[in-house]
Amino acid sequence: MAITSKIKLVVAADEPALFYSSVSLAEMDLEAIDVRDGVYPVGYGPEGQVFKLEAIGDRVRISQVAGLPPKPDDLRALLLRYLSAAGVSDVEQAEPLGILLARCDAAVD
Repeated sequence: MAITSKIKLVVAADEPALFYSSVSLAEMDLEAIDVRDGVYPVGYGPEGQVFKLEAIGDRVRISQVAGLPPKPDDLRALLLRYLSAAGVSDVEQAEPLGILLARCDAAVD
């Protein structure tokens, strides 16, 4: 049985991450001023696809960076930081991304 997660976007932040079930929900939730101030430097899809966050007026636009290969190691590091900050101690460094994402499902917006 494959492990699936409802997470479609992980946004790096000082929390250290925010989780969303869709890009459109993230665009509605995040504030343009925070994007401008660099609070949310980058987003990742579930396989490490890189997303850029832009402030357009008072709205946030999030789009996948074309031509940039996925960065699953960067996403893995972010998820491990999040789980550590959340007090989850039984995490294996080598756990597959799908399992790490599934462990974060409770935080999805």
